[in-house]
Amino acid sequence: MSYLNLATHQVLLRSYEELAILHNRKNKPENSKLTDDRFSESYLKVFCKEEKIIDNYVYNFPLLSLNAAIVEGALRYILSQNLRQEINKHIEENSRRGATGKSPYENILDTFLIKLENEGGIEKLFNFYIGFLKFNINKEVNPDICNKIRILFSLRNILAHGTTFVEIDPELIDENNEAFFKQQKTLEAVRKLLNELYGQDDLLRNLSHFELPKYFMGITQEFLKEFKIKFGNKHKLSDDDNRFLDKIIEYSWGYRLV
Repeated sequence: MSYLNLATHQVLLRSYEELAILHNRKNKPENSKLTDDRFSESYLKVFCKEEKIIDNYVYNFPLLSLNAAIVEGALRYILSQNLRQEINKHIEENSRRGATGKSPYENILDTFLIKLENEGGIEKLFNFYIGFLKFNINKEVNPDICNKIRILFSLRNILAHGTTFVEIDPELIDENNEAFFKQQKTLEAVRKLLNELYGQDDLLRNLSHFELPKYFMGITQEFLKEFKIKFGNKHKLSDDDNRFLDKIIEYSWGYRLV
């Protein structure tokens, strides 16, 4: 059976490119060439205006969502290609032996492929790499970088479902509000990282920082660069996979893809 194959993560990268260019042109602070300390001070003065915060949300949120989708899509595509190669290899071997119908092993591989292509989430995807290839991304890639990728996905999960971000005075918290406490637990690592990056003890203002998408794309580049080296040393990366990963790794944020 013939079929057409559209790798959506490649299209999403082009979408990311266009949106990042617009964000860079429209919202970049005029005096961003200042030193880090003076830039932070200037940012607080200029970007505390409510309309500027909203302007940055308009670009930051979809850029973060696209970033996570690109990472998940690329990893899923690479693993599915390795799995399809194994399935095709097994079919050819069975054909040479004159076998008819699917073997139990092929049925297992087919079931695994269906799960891989239909079950979302970065943790499940990491586990699929372990289950099929015994490739543990958590051990192969710098743990700090992996944790920051998880933080990106924590943000994506909230944004993708249109969930409300809640910031509240700790003294006013209703201890019986399970939904609130669940979100706060999810956002614990997010809040800690953004406080370290931008110095404001305010999640909503930190989420509006102009450079937030650029930061997470930088983390993505480090993650995929290390993944490409470690995975390529042990398993198969197609020419198309290598080109796509290189396109992200060499990307200059806010400018055209090379």
